[in-house]
Amino acid sequence: MTTTSPTTSTARTRAVAVVAVVVADGLIWLLAHVAFGIDLRTPDGPGSTTTSPLYLPAVLIGAAVIGLLGWGLLAVLEKFAAGRARTIWTVVAVTVVVLSLFAPVFGAGLTAGNKITLVLFHLAVGAILIPAFRRTTATGA
Repeated sequence: MTTTSPTTSTARTRAVAVVAVVVADGLIWLLAHVAFGIDLRTPDGPGSTTTSPLYLPAVLIGAAVIGLLGWGLLAVLEKFAAGRARTIWTVVAVTVVVLSLFAPVFGAGLTAGNKITLVLFHLAVGAILIPAFRRTTATGA
């Protein structure tokens, strides 16, 4: 019989969550681009009225990087603020998701389809990572 240590179980759950985020955003991109024919674009910068194409590899890499950064922040908090790591990380994660919605919602030069798709990317990341990472963090004292 094989036993799984809490550390292995935590790492596995977090890794699965990161993979799930990549898959979810990839599926959203495919659905928007292939099924709905949306020419996916992203704003060139804050306040910019120009846009650039948003290709699938960029979406997949971006989702993976965000997932890994979230995991890294949580690991640092667990090491240095163990009793409060879950709360601090959750506040930071929710704040990041909310702030990340400003670019697609208020992005100039984006079609409604682009805005909806970009918002779905951001919400999928938050909806998957936040509960999964919270579940693997000790509640503290």
